Amino acid sequence: MVAEMINRRDFIRLGAVGGFGLIIGIPLPGRATESESSLHPLIRIGIDGRITLFAQNPEMGQGIKTALPMIIAEELNVAWDSVVVKQADWDPRLENQFSGGSLSIRLNYNTMRQAGATARVMLLAAAALQLGQEVSTLTTENGFVIGASGTARLSYGELAQQAATMPVPDEPALKDTSKFRLIGKSVSDVDMQAIIRGQQVYSLDFKLPDMLYAAVVRCPHADGQPESFDDKEARTVPGVIGFHLIRNIDHGGRILLPNCPNFVSGVAVLASNTYAAFKAARKLNVKWQLPETRDDSNVLMRQFEQALEGELEVVRSDGDIITPGVVHSIDATYKLPFVAHVPMEPMNCTAHVKGNSAEVWVPTQNPPMAAEATAKVLGIEQENVTIHVMRSGGAFGRRYYADFITDTVLLSQHFKRPVKVVWTRKDDIHYDYFRPSSAQRVRAATDAEGKLSHWQQQVASHPRETYLERDGSVAEIANYEFPAGLVPNLLFQYADVPARVPIGQWRATEHSSNVFVVSSAIDELAHAAAMDPVQFWLTLVGKQQFVQVREDFRFDASRLRKVIETVAARSGWGTVLPKGKGRGIAASYNQGAWVAEVAEVTVGKDSLRIDRITCAIDCGRIINPQGALNQVEGGIVEGLSVALHGKISVKDGMVEQSNFHNYPFSRIDEIPVIDVHFINSDDAPRGLGEGPLPPVAPAICNAVFAATGKRIRSLPIQYKAGV
Repeated sequence: MVAEMINRRDFIRLGAVGGFGLIIGIPLPGRATESESSLHPLIRIGIDGRITLFAQNPEMGQGIKTALPMIIAEELNVAWDSVVVKQADWDPRLENQFSGGSLSIRLNYNTMRQAGATARVMLLAAAALQLGQEVSTLTTENGFVIGASGTARLSYGELAQQAATMPVPDEPALKDTSKFRLIGKSVSDVDMQAIIRGQQVYSLDFKLPDMLYAAVVRCPHADGQPESFDDKEARTVPGVIGFHLIRNIDHGGRILLPNCPNFVSGVAVLASNTYAAFKAARKLNVKWQLPETRDDSNVLMRQFEQALEGELEVVRSDGDIITPGVVHSIDATYKLPFVAHVPMEPMNCTAHVKGNSAEVWVPTQNPPMAAEATAKVLGIEQENVTIHVMRSGGAFGRRYYADFITDTVLLSQHFKRPVKVVWTRKDDIHYDYFRPSSAQRVRAATDAEGKLSHWQQQVASHPRETYLERDGSVAEIANYEFPAGLVPNLLFQYADVPARVPIGQWRATEHSSNVFVVSSAIDELAHAAAMDPVQFWLTLVGKQQFVQVREDFRFDASRLRKVIETVAARSGWGTVLPKGKGRGIAASYNQGAWVAEVAEVTVGKDSLRIDRITCAIDCGRIINPQGALNQVEGGIVEGLSVALHGKISVKDGMVEQSNFHNYPFSRIDEIPVIDVHFINSDDAPRGLGEGPLPPVAPAICNAVFAATGKRIRSLPIQYKAGV
């Protein structure tokens, strides 16, 4: 049972308890709030002066465990080096406690500012009483309240207990952004020292007394079920404790909740150590019941292409798509494969179920879903579930779901002991929820002045909404996608092709496909019109500031224009390159950020080298510049890897790839010079984790065309001479 959302006054709870003077945070449901042990705080100020800040959103390498507390610390006016940061566990009264969609900062920026400001206001009120001075004459600095004319300095620790008795302000005054001293300053990740020293505890490292280790032999087809198993050979492995058949159809089905897939059915091997569990799993003989209809990714792609010729759903229609008298036009079809996540830390989870309660230690992106799914499969109240959020060794959307949690808690319930389930890399790839594959056709044209006048984009794919049984349009192209609002005659259409290949969230899921198509087609149209691609982009975007894309969405075109102009200038666009080299540009607005990228490549007889990627990005106010740079560089590297190598193939309903030998990730020798330029902005912070990825592939492909005259319309690139 999920507790009701609380209002802001309830959100800010204060108490003088135990060794803590001032606690601002969230009371756990169903427990008293009079003692420190019953509180889950965002901010703790101890009477000894210690300040602890909690990061409410899961950390998966994107730097949120550092950035969110930085915002609190800024408003609280404390020195960053005096703060201890800890990861918050799941709490049903925390809003937006998930990491995904580049939303962690966007959704929580103001909330974190208010939390810090509330504490500051109450500390000032306590100091005014102690000093007998007006609050308006006091200031705060580095964890101290300064008296009028510098007459006294009281530490926050000295004031904490009295501050806890002060009224909670309804609307605490926030700092003028011009006075920010921490926000906008580069700081190291709060876990960096532990990581480089090998001291960071990831979920894979976590252990409990009397814990069992489990490997699950899952059905080769995600919709299949185990019929029986022979464990005779597996039992000979030293350390094996037992076996257990688990079927999702006995625990809520293949999709447990909307947008929440359940575990893949199989047979679990429990052992005293991971090695024994893995070894015994290889010796287990399981008889499977497989579905009669099984997908083939090559067949599916042909079905996607055929669907583009049939009747499609209209997603958006503006003007007249008929194109009489157009000057320059293109008609091109683009193909994108399924792609996997492959975070460096494979899926794993630790759970201890005791009676009607469950405690889970897991690297999840989505603690609320983890708690809800745990309660559902166990048949217990959600208030009896504790989710300890562990730092993830990468995620990219894969850890948004709870499938790797639900089988773990069921095994702990069955064996009545703590259980850690560990996946192999093969498991991680075979049982992923892939970015959807698609075929997309663009027919577009310009007017006599070279301005885009007609745009028809058709998308055919196996949609996430259908597979994950979630609400909303099935179309994998939204009615606000670029270039909607900028083209007088525009038509978006979609074809839903049924399939059972597991699909789900990915890093910029929809945009990572659609930006490739749109930026590739724009480049093709620019060359058809004999225009420089940068100039074509600028003509398309125009000089207006805002474009009304739909009634509830006004697009700031001036910010897209700015990143295009910036990246062109910074990349040396227009300067002459030697033979065999080329530059290509791609741009987008996605996940809250305006991004433009230029790739510079060298094409040999049978080789392709990416020499440089220049990126200009506008993501609003930047909290931590070093963290922001890490995000952009990481997104570009992943975009590069997928552009060059990313492809999951399915045959007879089963994934063919199993590890990095046949699903490679770019190694250091493939990484180009990455040159990043942030646009200075006083606007509210925007998303950053996903925006830099989508333009990478089209920028590279457009650069290959500039160098060779050959178009690449299918990913991955896998460049060969003559292709």
